[in-house]
Amino acid sequence: RTVNVEYNQLDPLLRATEEYKEGDVNDSSGYSPFPGNINQLVFKLDAYNKILQRTKGIMPDFVNPKYKDSNKTVFKKPTRLECMMQEFPTVLNTNESQRVGFTQAASEICFSPVKNNVADGTALQAKGIAAGTAATGEADQYAAQRIFLRSIGVQIGDAPKVDYNGIQIVPGPAVVLKPDFACCPGELKTKFPTPEKVKISPRSTLVVRGSDVTIESLDLDGCLVIDVDRGETALVKDLVVKNEGWVQTPVRDSDDEVIRMRGFKIERKDQKYIEIKADPNLPKEAAEKAVDDDTSVVNEDAAYEVEDSFCGVNFGASKKPGDGSECSICTIL
Repeated sequence: RTVNVEYNQLDPLLRATEEYKEGDVNDSSGYSPFPGNINQLVFKLDAYNKILQRTKGIMPDFVNPKYKDSNKTVFKKPTRLECMMQEFPTVLNTNESQRVGFTQAASEICFSPVKNNVADGTALQAKGIAAGTAATGEADQYAAQRIFLRSIGVQIGDAPKVDYNGIQIVPGPAVVLKPDFACCPGELKTKFPTPEKVKISPRSTLVVRGSDVTIESLDLDGCLVIDVDRGETALVKDLVVKNEGWVQTPVRDSDDEVIRMRGFKIERKDQKYIEIKADPNLPKEAAEKAVDDDTSVVNEDAAYEVEDSFCGVNFGASKKPGDGSECSICTIL
């Protein structure tokens, strides 16, 4: 039977066995030998519905108290009766439970909670445990994109570590790829067809939005924002960007709660914008086929090429589902 064991129940469960009498302790790798569960669950709905009908939706419940200190006499926060969605396998019969499994991935590409204040996060980092703060959560989002880009051959390194009010992070390069550009790692190979020609410096920021954006060759040292409406196409080719960029500046205290949680603010000193907007006056069907060009268009499928200047702009037609441009399968590293 494959079933999740809640973290506060794992240690006493292990101590009751012969093999793990010491409980949940790190092995020679420095980490627990047991995988964590991030509660990303996938159900087959017809089977799920049948089981809900049988169980009336009733799940096992438990209490998970959070204490203020090791004396365990004062609660850190109100304690409540809980039932966990990941315990769904416990209500399955023998045959049903054989169809339950899990997929495991490295935490740096799939899990970085933002749940702790700066003081608690600092104490956790001192113990070698993930801080789980606003600063680390944001930094880990950028880091995951760097891992994916590096895995396909993009030249992208890491910035030196910085300290924000006691929380240590790697601040960049800050890469934000919107879901309409690439919603899963498998799409990146089509979005960066020649990744060896893409170079992003450690201090850079890259933000991309648009389902029909292709980055063929780019040398980025600073900040680049690409914002392309649906129905428009952009090809980034032989583009060199060097500017002051967006800079993370440490902040000890602030009236702004977001800045206070982060421990820094972003100074947008300079950036290069590539922005392509659809014609708001066109009907939806026509907008996807529209060509807005200052010269005559011979090839409707010609992409908008972004080079060293914006002369000869050509807005081509968007790709259509089924032409091989959409993601068909994802392979994570």
